[in-house]
Amino acid sequence: LSVVLKKTVFSISNKNFRLSSTGKIIIPVVVNVLYKTAAENISDAQIASQIAVLNKDFTATNSDFGSIPSLFSGVAANVDITFELVTINRKATTKTSWGTRDTMKKTKQGGLDPTSPTTKLNLWACTIGGGILGYAQFPGGSSATDGVVIDSKYFGLSGTASYPYNLGRTATHEVGH
Repeated sequence: LSVVLKKTVFSISNKNFRLSSTGKIIIPVVVNVLYKTAAENISDAQIASQIAVLNKDFTATNSDFGSIPSLFSGVAANVDITFELVTINRKATTKTSWGTRDTMKKTKQGGLDPTSPTTKLNLWACTIGGGILGYAQFPGGSSATDGVVIDSKYFGLSGTASYPYNLGRTATHEVGH
């Protein structure tokens, strides 16, 4: 499947996303929450707010779309990609932080394996540590670790999301990879 964005063709491969009747790409999302504390066990509302931000950002319906710096205004567009939350998986853990070595994506290491990574976008919300807001696996990586990790303090708009990273844009940035 390819998406044309201002004369540039981007290929969406290795995923079985749906097309809506209007031609929008619909990406099913699984959110994996790993928590030690109550604050890390982010609410369903906080998760829903993150999905809403992704939908607004990828359809150019976000309220600050008109404030895009001129350097990027020539390539900013509605790419007709929407995200649909299908599952939330939660798991209590004894870990205080997970780092960036994908251990949160592995059940055998205390995390949660990705759910159907060839057909769903997996997001992990957990404490990463080291000042890291989030990170993504680039296309072409192993399906066993496919997905995006966002520190629970920077996930969505409410709950534990903290200023200045409380606009849900960490996930927008990482999903963009």
